[in-house]
Amino acid sequence: MIKLNTTTEIRQLKKIHSIAGIGYWVYNYSTKDFWWSEVTHSILGYQTGNVIPTRDILKKHIHPEDLVFFEESLKQMQLQPMEIEFRFYKNGELRLGKITGEVYKEEDIIEEVLFQDITDIKIKEFEIAKAWNKALEAENLKNAFLANMSHELRTPLNSIIGFSELLESGNIKEDIPKFASSIKDSGLQLLKIIEDLLKVSMLESRTAKPVKRNFNLHNMMKDVKSLTNKLLSNNKKNHLQLNFPNIEVNQVIKSDQNKIISILSNLLHNAVKFTENGGITCSYRFINQTIEFTISDTGKGIPTKSQSNVFQRFRQAEENGINNFGGTGLGLYISRLEIELLGGKIWIASEEKIGTTVKFSIPNVIDQELISETDSTTNLYNWENYTVVVAEDQFTNYKILEAYLQPTNINIIWAKTGKEAMTASLQNPEVNLILMDINMPHTNGLEATKLIKKKRPDLTIIAQTAYALEGDREKSLKAGCSEHLSKPFNKSDLLLCMSRYLP
Repeated sequence: MIKLNTTTEIRQLKKIHSIAGIGYWVYNYSTKDFWWSEVTHSILGYQTGNVIPTRDILKKHIHPEDLVFFEESLKQMQLQPMEIEFRFYKNGELRLGKITGEVYKEEDIIEEVLFQDITDIKIKEFEIAKAWNKALEAENLKNAFLANMSHELRTPLNSIIGFSELLESGNIKEDIPKFASSIKDSGLQLLKIIEDLLKVSMLESRTAKPVKRNFNLHNMMKDVKSLTNKLLSNNKKNHLQLNFPNIEVNQVIKSDQNKIISILSNLLHNAVKFTENGGITCSYRFINQTIEFTISDTGKGIPTKSQSNVFQRFRQAEENGINNFGGTGLGLYISRLEIELLGGKIWIASEEKIGTTVKFSIPNVIDQELISETDSTTNLYNWENYTVVVAEDQFTNYKILEAYLQPTNINIIWAKTGKEAMTASLQNPEVNLILMDINMPHTNGLEATKLIKKKRPDLTIIAQTAYALEGDREKSLKAGCSEHLSKPFNKSDLLLCMSRYLP
């Protein structure tokens, strides 16, 4: 056997190799003697002294597919230093090894090789690379989202500012309704983006809570169908067939109606956006106490590689940097979070150029008899014998409310602060109702409501406020408000809400 020159050298080599986990072998081509260090024995799964090192024993550990490469590399080592990686077995377990060695000639031809098990290192490198790629993907998604969001925000803002400047100039009269309509549409588009961002924030932070109540499924589906027809009209796609189910008038379920409408609207909006010809079908069925909705279209379909990503945030089916269809990439992500909040699940089936079917289910809905509600949206209101206090510190917001209320002939008192609202309601017994803004100077709307209710407990107070996050409605009701209207609201919403408390 080959022996090292001194005991000191052996001890030093043992210590270095043991700490570094690097084995060592020496092979004499002339005498065929072979020596392994203790670490080499350990790497191959042997106890020192349990085996006499030979080339044949070493080769038995090499993976059969790597054996020829391993032997050729050892031959090449006689010409130049070599470093190679290969697979080997340790106690039947497949591992990855690396050798670095050279062959030199003294009295004999000697091969010296450092041998290392790099399996754990490679696993760590793979995990680091995977984490890096994931971080890089997240960064790219974020940058793409910010670029897209900038575009989505600036587009309606450009219309709002541009048409407002034209109206401000006063030189254009015949196009005023058209410009006003464009400003309104752009404002609604901007509002949708802001609401989506707020929804994502609340859903991800788990601050959103479902509000489950009994509601009429027939009426809800009529509203959803009406919204979709309007969407078709706005997109100039009236040629598309829209198919909705024949719904039982008295079908009542218990769940969060607003969230289900939001989910259906998002899915139908996508169906309209990506479908040029054919039709869109929205249906549902009951499975025990679970309701399952299905939205199918004959649109462009989603590539197979993208189907697993469409319910992730900032993801869109087209991720080539070109957004041909608009949108923020949040709609399906929000829908998935809202469905999960209701205890349900969502899944998709799609084929390119054929179409897409999205299904989602909501559990624990309750089928009960219809509790009829009078629909007063078609009523004409005449409240000339009634008085309302409009508590609103913003002049433009007050003028909008004044314009909404003017056709009803109701008497209006404008209060610019919470204190003025209290004074007006307490000094004028003819006041029948207060439209209370929440964020006002001096005394905010909630504090003013509490103080007014102490003096006039039967006076109806309706909160009309830009506070629209989860829990804000409950704060208003707790303070004594009868209703909570989140800005922006339209004229019919306001009048319908007031009609519940005024004849």
